[in-house]
Amino acid sequence: MSLRMRVLATGFMLLAASLVNAAPLTVGVKSSPPFSFLSGDRWDGLSVELWENMAEQGGLEYRYRVYPSVSDMLVAVEQGQVDMAIGAISVTADRERRLDFSQPMYRGGLGITTRSEPGGWLVTLQSLFSWKFFSAVLALVLVLLIVGVLIWLFERRRNPEQFGGSMSEGIGSGFWWSAVTMTTVGYGDKAPVSRAGRALGLVWMFVSIITISGFTAAIASSVTVNQLQTRIKGAADLPRVNVGSVENTSGAQWLAAQGIQFRPYNNLQQAMRAVALGEVDALVSDAPVMRYMIRDRGDKNLLVLPNLIREESYAFAMANGSPLQETVNRAMLEMLPTEQWRMIQNRYLGQ
Repeated sequence: MSLRMRVLATGFMLLAASLVNAAPLTVGVKSSPPFSFLSGDRWDGLSVELWENMAEQGGLEYRYRVYPSVSDMLVAVEQGQVDMAIGAISVTADRERRLDFSQPMYRGGLGITTRSEPGGWLVTLQSLFSWKFFSAVLALVLVLLIVGVLIWLFERRRNPEQFGGSMSEGIGSGFWWSAVTMTTVGYGDKAPVSRAGRALGLVWMFVSIITISGFTAAIASSVTVNQLQTRIKGAADLPRVNVGSVENTSGAQWLAAQGIQFRPYNNLQQAMRAVALGEVDALVSDAPVMRYMIRDRGDKNLLVLPNLIREESYAFAMANGSPLQETVNRAMLEMLPTEQWRMIQNRYLGQ
């Protein structure tokens, strides 16, 4: 055993000796994977493994007490019902006023979960089959037909070789000429020879530049407008969409402070399900917990946006003036820089 670990063990033993006549430590815990969760009949997770390694080094006895929410667990710590709380407990100013916290064990924060937007050629083709796209096509065809009829009227007697024949043939030739002129293809197989026809051709060349630009913009709009209306890129988009959060959490407090209306849920599982079903468009909660749940369930329809809306530290919570704080802090400072801790993080968080 290294000198540092001996010092750490000695500190825990002194703490255990001071509590020799007391009951084992009571540690509050709540299911918040990957920080704390039930695996069979025992608790597992990032916070749980850190605590159990520290307690084993110090020879501390403890028992877990399960709580349904972080807020209930922190109230129990504040009232002395448990000695310490572990899990995905973010340190906020309000909580710091009421409790003492250990050194930060992990730095994460609040994130936004939303439904992932489908992509690929299939979605692009589907977006083309919209009324806006078809209306643009119909308008273009109508303009081409009008120009085609006019050029036929001007050229049918002076230029019967190119625009002659029956009415349908002549108008068809005029439609063809107006189309190739508008697209600047200009095959040269048909060209007006009358003054009126050439004047129309000159005007149509300039009008075509504006027409084709507008048509291109209409196509681009029909492809992207729906995605732009529904895609959530960050916190700035939250006021215009339906937002959910778990009640009495730091995410709910942040939304309330920003004046953003949200739908409260009892737990994160319910809230995530609400996003997947479309009950809400976005969910604000702990980003690492939401990422773990999505990865664990293999849900490809949900994603956590890469940017945090607020950075937070996660730590163990204790009552103000708790004799545990100093010893726990020293133990964490010894544990967190080690390769063992990096391997534990890798296993639960994949980082």
